[in-house]
Amino acid sequence: MQLYVQVKPNQKVNRIERKDDKWVLRLHAPAVDGKANDALVAYLSQLLNLPKSKIRLTKGNTARFKCLEIEAPADQVVQCLEKAL
Repeated sequence: MQLYVQVKPNQKVNRIERKDDKWVLRLHAPAVDGKANDALVAYLSQLLNLPKSKIRLTKGNTARFKCLEIEAPADQVVQCLEKAL
């Protein structure tokens, strides 16, 4: 499944939110040298209970709006994300 998210780096804690039908992930990592992207994959891996190898950043490497390819059923992904809210 493809998941579109907005990333906000340099936050106090890692947190996921839902705003206007968009997933917003607040990450503690800075947006320097790909650290926020690595933190995004690690955090989603933790939330979805999937290995990091099943989550791949496909678009938005340097942008705040990103597209991720997740090797899991869409309903399972949405259920896990809503549970984390």
